[in-house]
Amino acid sequence: MMALLGTNPAPAVRGIVAAAAAGLMFVIVTAFAAAAASNPAVVYVSTDNNIYYCTGRCLEPVCVTCKTEGTHVRRDTGVTAAAFGLAQEEEMPPGLEPPGAPPPQQQGPLYGWPTFSPDGKRIAYSSITQKPDGGDYAVWVYDIKLHEPTQIFESRTERVVYVDWLADSQHLSFLLGEPKGLSLILAEVKESAPARIVTTGMPLYFDWSSPDFLAVHTIALNSDRTEQVSLISLTPTSQHVDKVLSSGRSPFKTPCWSPDGKHLAYIANYHAESNIVVAGADGKNPRSIVSLPVGESSMVWAPDSKHIAYSTAISADEPAFSGIKVVDIATADSRLITKEDVAAYFFSPDSKTIAYIAVPEDKPYYTWAVVNVATGKTRKLVNFLTTPDESTAYRFFDQLAVSHTIWSPDSLSIIYAGVPLNGAPSHPTGIAPPPSVWIVAIDGSKSQRVEQGVLAFFSPVPAN
Repeated sequence: MMALLGTNPAPAVRGIVAAAAAGLMFVIVTAFAAAAASNPAVVYVSTDNNIYYCTGRCLEPVCVTCKTEGTHVRRDTGVTAAAFGLAQEEEMPPGLEPPGAPPPQQQGPLYGWPTFSPDGKRIAYSSITQKPDGGDYAVWVYDIKLHEPTQIFESRTERVVYVDWLADSQHLSFLLGEPKGLSLILAEVKESAPARIVTTGMPLYFDWSSPDFLAVHTIALNSDRTEQVSLISLTPTSQHVDKVLSSGRSPFKTPCWSPDGKHLAYIANYHAESNIVVAGADGKNPRSIVSLPVGESSMVWAPDSKHIAYSTAISADEPAFSGIKVVDIATADSRLITKEDVAAYFFSPDSKTIAYIAVPEDKPYYTWAVVNVATGKTRKLVNFLTTPDESTAYRFFDQLAVSHTIWSPDSLSIIYAGVPLNGAPSHPTGIAPPPSVWIVAIDGSKSQRVEQGVLAFFSPVPAN
């Protein structure tokens, strides 16, 4: 996906992914949690490279991308062997092949980066089909009720590297990777509808306020290579830059509107000092609310639009973020809510909790944890090995915060794909089973295994 965005994986991330790829064995703790009252919906990329959709306890996932779309797949309900990799004589549950078994040969397209529409009725995703004369790249939209996929874009030369729904659930934007940079495309969700190029750059981060107004942070592809944060407006026949919010080095990724649409946040560099700036929705009346240390920073809005969580990676060689702070946008008062180094963080839908991925020092794994925003009370949930797909998502979590969610709509659970660990091993000791999709209750109760998978997200709304 966002190899697009122009950086290499962090050393810590590479080490964790390498540990998983080497197939290191740890004990897995499995169980099934009760289905949430809100009937959450889940979309995930399986280890067979297909995309699946399910609701509730996910007893019958629907294969979105199989040859017969809408196929129901009964998942196993067994328990993984307690000593996976050592208990070779035991019968493995269906779908959990013994360690060392060759992976299935992929036939046909590879699918990735699924995302629910804001109304939860459709799923957008990308595909890659390798052909003798090159690749075929496409964007699809799957209607959940009708079990019907529609292709809305196709290219033989430009790879789709990120997909984002607009708030109206009727338009999609996506990034195309080209030899010299990225192009941001806007398309109406209709078969054969025209797609338009909005802007180009490398890297390129963005957020839409509406189908005719967006904020962009990019470096131009012209000879000047100017970095700027700007507002762009579109008409049916043209588009133009309305306002340049910041020009020159801006050490962050994604400018973003508050969920209520009243404010725009971005990071600007004033006199060699970086600041979080909050402006009106039109970019007017900007005010600096936080002065940041030197380094690459990230930020995400709370769904209640009253707070912003932020952090800074001090070291470019090891870009884990140093703790997490939360700032009240009305008073500009900031509070430190964790001192831990983190790889990514995500506000719950009710704005009361932040889930974050801790990066334990000199350990071959990540840790999922949650912190109560009001009290600062922290709960560690699980140590885990990640997948390359999830690792990419974590590195660009502030961009994905505008398009994907790891939280259930009721704020009671998070979802991830990987290998959970029993305990806190100090070094790799063996072979790991294939990664699976896990739903983790934030109250610390037992996790639910969905199926084998490498990337997973919740719908922003309960299933219909």
